[in-house]
Amino acid sequence: MTIAIAALAAAILGAAGPFVMRRIPEPAEPDADKITYANLSRARGLTAGLALGAAVMAGVVAWRIDDVELLPVWVLVAGVGSWLAYIDWRTRLLPYAVVAPTYLVTWLLIGLGTILLRDVDVLVDALVANIVVYVLFRILHGVTRGGFGFGDVRLSGVLAAALGALGVSEVMVGIYAGFILGGVLGLVLVLLKVVPRSYAFGPYMVVGAVIGAAWGPAIYSV
Repeated sequence: MTIAIAALAAAILGAAGPFVMRRIPEPAEPDADKITYANLSRARGLTAGLALGAAVMAGVVAWRIDDVELLPVWVLVAGVGSWLAYIDWRTRLLPYAVVAPTYLVTWLLIGLGTILLRDVDVLVDALVANIVVYVLFRILHGVTRGGFGFGDVRLSGVLAAALGALGVSEVMVGIYAGFILGGVLGLVLVLLKVVPRSYAFGPYMVVGAVIGAAWGPAIYSV
């Protein structure tokens, strides 16, 4: 029942993606080649696709994690993550107007989970993970001279906090999985000319985080 409820809630949130996209402000200095968010929202089958993707991600996490008190965090990550993955895939941008409120709500839900679990370590672990991973991505952003966009840096804080609330192994596997998927699968897609040489990293980050949340302890202990 918990899995079904989480999947349904995430599907509803995911399905709201096109509605939200039509209301995202365009960048102050838009790229002439960038498709507008309004046009992105009109893709055929988008509502169903985002709903299905969000439902699968939330359902997998609900199936695997023990602390259901933290499940609302992952319903949010799955639902909004489906929007961000799609937007980044199509535009190579992660809009601040979506990431910033998601970050705030993520922390509110982590705080609620901490209260329900009566375990302040959940909050502390989430904060430490948030800081460490954010700093790592900020360094990568500087070292690669924009190879990692600043949208990726912001998103890393959201995902790290959500993973950190679950545990250290979830953070390690979730972040590493994003790099593995982005590096290996991304390279394959570039070679097959499915994506350009400069491709979006956000979708891999979201999927990697789901893998970490669902299978982090099992993979980390191998």
